[in-house]
Amino acid sequence: MSKLISATYHPNIEVAEFICEDGRHLLRSGGTLPWRINNPGDLTARMVGGAPAPRKAKGYVGFATTKSGRTFLIFPDEDSGRTELKANLKRLHGDRTIPEAIPVYAPKGENNTEKYANDLLRTSGIPADRKLSECTDAELEKIVDSISEIEGYHAKPETRKETWVVVSTINATNGSQPLPDTEIILQRGSREEKVKSDATGRFPLVIHPSDKADVHVKVTDPKTKEPVKVGTIQGDTGQDFNLLAKFRKWKGVAGSEKINSSTPGQKKPMSYVVQPGDSLGKIAKLYRTSVAAIKDANELSSDRIYPGEVLLIGGRGKEPGAAQSASISIAPKAASASTPSIPKARPRAAPPAAPIPSSTQPSDSERSKEGTGKVLALINPWPGRAPWMPIAIVEAKLRAGETESTLQDKINYHVEINDGLKSLNGNSNAWCAAFVNWCLLQAKYPIDNIGFPNHKAAKARAHSFYEVDGPKEKSEKTARMIRNPLFVELDKPIYGAIAMVTSKSDHGHHVGFVYAKNGSNGLILLGGNQDQQINFSYFNIAPVAARTTKNKDGKKVVHKGDPNHLRYFVPIAYYEQAKKDISDPGLEEMKAVEINKIMGIEAGKSNANKETPTLT
Repeated sequence: MSKLISATYHPNIEVAEFICEDGRHLLRSGGTLPWRINNPGDLTARMVGGAPAPRKAKGYVGFATTKSGRTFLIFPDEDSGRTELKANLKRLHGDRTIPEAIPVYAPKGENNTEKYANDLLRTSGIPADRKLSECTDAELEKIVDSISEIEGYHAKPETRKETWVVVSTINATNGSQPLPDTEIILQRGSREEKVKSDATGRFPLVIHPSDKADVHVKVTDPKTKEPVKVGTIQGDTGQDFNLLAKFRKWKGVAGSEKINSSTPGQKKPMSYVVQPGDSLGKIAKLYRTSVAAIKDANELSSDRIYPGEVLLIGGRGKEPGAAQSASISIAPKAASASTPSIPKARPRAAPPAAPIPSSTQPSDSERSKEGTGKVLALINPWPGRAPWMPIAIVEAKLRAGETESTLQDKINYHVEINDGLKSLNGNSNAWCAAFVNWCLLQAKYPIDNIGFPNHKAAKARAHSFYEVDGPKEKSEKTARMIRNPLFVELDKPIYGAIAMVTSKSDHGHHVGFVYAKNGSNGLILLGGNQDQQINFSYFNIAPVAARTTKNKDGKKVVHKGDPNHLRYFVPIAYYEQAKKDISDPGLEEMKAVEINKIMGIEAGKSNANKETPTLT
């Protein structure tokens, strides 16, 4: 029998779907859940952040989340399920007797633990005072047999049904992110059926007709409102297709080979930009892969990821000599001040190529002019969050805290955005706004009000994200200050927002990207010209009043106030997404010093190393 290499579960129809290495699918229905998923012990998956992330379980090929919300392990066959059940009993309950183990193995809220223990003792014949670690292998087999019986693995045999089918899958995507609720039309002969993609962008499986008739895939033309054929599913080989939303392109993944075929390593990996709230388990489930595969492809030593990280999905990871992907990892919660835990910085990478909206770009794009070899290219993650953030993060990681005096020999953001300034070095050449505009420009957002007076110089000023010199009437001697029409102001910070550091007089004098929160009155900004570097630094959300405290010796300590406060902006083209982000800002509690260390940035000595202040 061919090997089953992955599986998923459809709770609405109670069907377990296994994918074979030859591309066929096995559908299991009827019977009981333990039988359908080859899990005699009803073993559940450890959950982390709402996603399955088993730590030591082995042999499973997928997860089954039932209507009740519980998530179980799926095994490729009964023997694999029995093997893991035995390992689980030894690993977690070896020092317990059966009466001691069952209340933990089968919790009271979900089972009649007393009856469960009594039935297990009776059917297995194991003495009540014998620890599981003291049982022979034959005795453990008896325990496994009894648990299988109690859990109902062998029940309802007359209702069991196994069906081998050839299926194809269709995914709605914009090239980097899945698109839910996308509608297509499947035509079999003269019959048409409308189906929609789920939350992960996947449509229901398309089962190839037994008579090998073609299945035509259509979409509705937005102009004519008429169905238009975009592709055909045919033959006796299953395929995975991407429906690229913007251009309605019909594209087979990995050269139209099955994603879960026997040669998965032949396909080029895709890139995925981590969004706020993501976890490896969530991403693995989205792309029908495993946490281990993602970690291997990206050379991750832990499960920690953070917004803006670029991950390779699929393939066999990087080829020898290829550049590392631009990624670091950070804990979702800031470490305790008393027990700091700062991961080591990961290898640096060159800046990515400019994103290509609504398209997929393979991971073999050329490096930028100051690099060599190959590097992962980014794709615009619309409708994901802040497409400019991965660009800013990769640039910060590449520059690694290099100061402006030598940085400008490698890249000059003033020259790149053509704002009229020629040097990064010196107090008269502030480049924080130039860096922000450069990142926006790479992400294909407009930054220049062409036709406005002083429009070139405006790109170099922090205040210009709020106000610029507007068009001048013939009767006017000087131009009037108007709101910059390219940007919209927000009332609250969100991940990736452009934060303008504003003085008491409401004039902006610094700008950076909102990355995280730090305490009740602090944000971490990723920006340029912060201690003459690109780094992560702390800034007050609201002004801080001067105050006096006493030290441990009782002496008065005067703390200067800070009148600076923050205002927030996004490109007008991003405003609709920003309004959605307000309800879930995507800001984790972090510290600038920790992020800089993870990024490999030797940060300056001011805001980049500032801790959460004590406020009055």
